[in-house]
Amino acid sequence: MFMQFRNTVYSCLSHADIVADKYHVIRQANWMIRDVRIRLFNSDTKYREYKKYWKLIEREYHLGKKGTDSKSYVWDNEISFVRLNKGFKIGEQSVSSRSVLGIKHNETDTKLLKSDADYKFYVGQRLSAFFGNIGMGGTYGELELSLNGVKGSVRNGYSILTTLKSSSTLGYGFQWSNTFENEYMDYNNYKGAIRSKVESLFRWTYELGRNWAFSPEISVKGEKYFSINEKNYTFEAVVAPYIMYSQNVTDKFRVYAKVGPAYRVDKSRYGEASERRSKFAGYAKLGIEYIF
Repeated sequence: MFMQFRNTVYSCLSHADIVADKYHVIRQANWMIRDVRIRLFNSDTKYREYKKYWKLIEREYHLGKKGTDSKSYVWDNEISFVRLNKGFKIGEQSVSSRSVLGIKHNETDTKLLKSDADYKFYVGQRLSAFFGNIGMGGTYGELELSLNGVKGSVRNGYSILTTLKSSSTLGYGFQWSNTFENEYMDYNNYKGAIRSKVESLFRWTYELGRNWAFSPEISVKGEKYFSINEKNYTFEAVVAPYIMYSQNVTDKFRVYAKVGPAYRVDKSRYGEASERRSKFAGYAKLGIEYIF
């Protein structure tokens, strides 16, 4: 269905019949509906007032054994409100703009770090664009800048987070996503520290029905703190076959979930303390999205 590939086939094989599978036909229809909705929102005030806020409630839980008598876990919860602003163009490239406001809760208990819980109250701006000439099905890019007020487990403070994301559709159900983060931190034990994270994820998705899909994933992540005296780093690789669910209960209310076993390999160091482990762990994620 991609125009450049279709033109190439016609020029080389003029008598060939081009067949599009139902997955790409449905996806193209969804994209067209989305583009019409965005154009209406940007051109008419009453549409922006009717559906100008997006509320996202998301909950994640990771649980895995570190040894025979201890466990490690990570809780992630988020409530966010997103407002769609008027888009603009940079040259011929259309750019979407969104303002974000929300709360994040993170709770961690690992071998290297004692149990802690942080709350981030953030406000920020997201800019996103679609590049149809990158990848078989195109690539989405997003840049986000947010200011966070932090209620820390050790000391309250603030942080400034910059995030750059990309998601490419490679064809035949394959997707490739990348994330780069830089965060200036002034809370807990960090004063003027800079955290950098790079993560790459490769996924294949096979639809099992209208609401279900099977999605095996491979992800690699690296993280490091700068401007602190201790040597530190974290590397993590995860292989997991997930079952995904998505249901539009109404035109304003959507429920989605993701669950499956995961095999994790990670290596961490902070100062003289280091940890290297590999294990199977359970993963579950539940999201509720409401538009009003």
